[in-house]
Amino acid sequence: MNKRDGIPFNGFQSVIDMLRHADAPFREKLLGNLRRRDPHLARRLEAELREIFARDDGRSALERGRRMAQTRNYGH
Repeated sequence: MNKRDGIPFNGFQSVIDMLRHADAPFREKLLGNLRRRDPHLARRLEAELREIFARDDGRSALERGRRMAQTRNYGH
């Protein structure tokens, strides 16, 4: 983490956040360009994104199950 003008800044995490919320074609285009220029950084970003998406999928499945249970019981 770098400090700039007294404000902490984590560029890697900022890029992860951007890629996480980007649509799949845009994310792949950026990662493809990065693979050509810096394969090591591209692998680090892809590994981090895989981990985040795996965690998010688990949370999404849990939330879907909760919603389905509430729907079956009409929210009671």
